[in-house]
Amino acid sequence: MPARRHVLSWLAGCGVAAVLPPLLTPDEARAAGPLALAHRVRFGAHVEGMVADPAALGRWEQQAGRRSAIASYFYGYGDEFPAAVERAFADDGRRDVLLSWDMGPTRFSEWTAGAHDDYLLRIAAHARSYPYDVHVRPWPEMNGDWQDFQPTATGTRPRGGTPAEFVAAWRHVTTTVRRAGGTNVKWVFNPTADTYAETTDVRTIWPGAAHVDVLGLDGYNWGDGGRLEWREFEDIFAEQYGRLTALHPSAPVWICEYGCKEPGVDDGAPADPRHTKAQWLRGMLTSRRFERLEAVVSFEVRKERDWRTTSSPEAMQVWRESQLTPAPLATVPRRSRSVAVRGPR
Repeated sequence: MPARRHVLSWLAGCGVAAVLPPLLTPDEARAAGPLALAHRVRFGAHVEGMVADPAALGRWEQQAGRRSAIASYFYGYGDEFPAAVERAFADDGRRDVLLSWDMGPTRFSEWTAGAHDDYLLRIAAHARSYPYDVHVRPWPEMNGDWQDFQPTATGTRPRGGTPAEFVAAWRHVTTTVRRAGGTNVKWVFNPTADTYAETTDVRTIWPGAAHVDVLGLDGYNWGDGGRLEWREFEDIFAEQYGRLTALHPSAPVWICEYGCKEPGVDDGAPADPRHTKAQWLRGMLTSRRFERLEAVVSFEVRKERDWRTTSSPEAMQVWRESQLTPAPLATVPRRSRSVAVRGPR
């Protein structure tokens, strides 16, 4: 979820044209240069209440006018997966499942010491009987200074430890599940896009390419109001994207959570006519940056702000008219081959 603090340090974004440029066909766009995101990434969603009410995702898909290629939701310590819920959302392999995994009231050193190995072995057993890949992001947004599991130099956060302890814990978790046969669990290293001074530099907590399958990012535009500044899609993600892709030479990048505020709503700030969610979405859909970006997942929740793409008719109109590439459908259940467990890099 989005950062609660230090958003004041975010840089102002550049403006986006009010009119959505026409999107070319894939062949035309390829000849002209990198494809716009609307033509080349898979779009998914987390919809509030979707685990308790799986039909909520389908209702959102009808509103959005397209199928969600990724179903994203949140689990906590003690939840066991992948199981019946994941099978339902996977829809015979047509949709990927992305799980945010809160590791509970534990410290990094406990995982490395094997205190939770029985739990990890149960997850591996579930994975062995699950016919598809499942993407899991442990300790999501671990670099954020609002997290009580943020790795810090002093290691004093109540559910944390030092950067070295985080790296050891991550490697232990991934290695234990893989060795027990859970090779279809795909590990998503997922910091927030924030890079201000109080966050943890992701380069100090990188567990190594052998232990990461997907590079994840979460980022939000909190909008203007008071001293908060509007940030466009590319400005939010550019710096951290560069850091992550330098750490892993080939892993795909997923934006696991994104959202934009609806100006004039929720925070009491007057709407600025230069800044609208519809314009922000246009900027995202027509962006030609981030060549390794393969998936973008919206956070469809009204929380600190109204992050939903359904928050205004104008935003929904942009979404519906953006000529989004249809979500690819698998013809056979997708499951990765077993991979050897390599040593840390």
